[in-house]
Amino acid sequence: MKKFVVSAAVLMFAAAFIVSCGPRGLGGQVKGESFITEGWVDDNTFRITSTGASKPGLTNKIQRRGTAKSAAIIMAQASILEKFKGARLEGAAGAADYASTGVAVMKEFSGMVRGGSVIKETYDEEDNCEVIYQVQAKGLKKKVTGGEVVQ
Repeated sequence: MKKFVVSAAVLMFAAAFIVSCGPRGLGGQVKGESFITEGWVDDNTFRITSTGASKPGLTNKIQRRGTAKSAAIIMAQASILEKFKGARLEGAAGAADYASTGVAVMKEFSGMVRGGSVIKETYDEEDNCEVIYQVQAKGLKKKVTGGEVVQ
């Protein structure tokens, strides 16, 4: 039993060491550059940061980076829709059916979110991708939080 406890402690220490010494290629900002990477930039612009990994088994660098970027964009779009849904539900505190409100938000904003753009992308040594994805529309914040219908 004592050997098991000692072995488990050594494994946990080794895992913590490996994680803390791992690559730090994603999540940083370019030196000297400062801008909003997540949240409302202004009343017309929303940004989010998301990461994606390449499809397992790919050896071509271009394919690895392409699939990682696609995964990061899909995650960014899903995250934005979830944040918009949460904002709409907060604004409709007395709503009787939260599920239908979520569906309505998805229908209302999904095209706009898919039409967003990547304003920054970075890659680490393993070709994982981090993107800053941006959605813009006139009066977007009011539409998201206030329930105004998107035209």
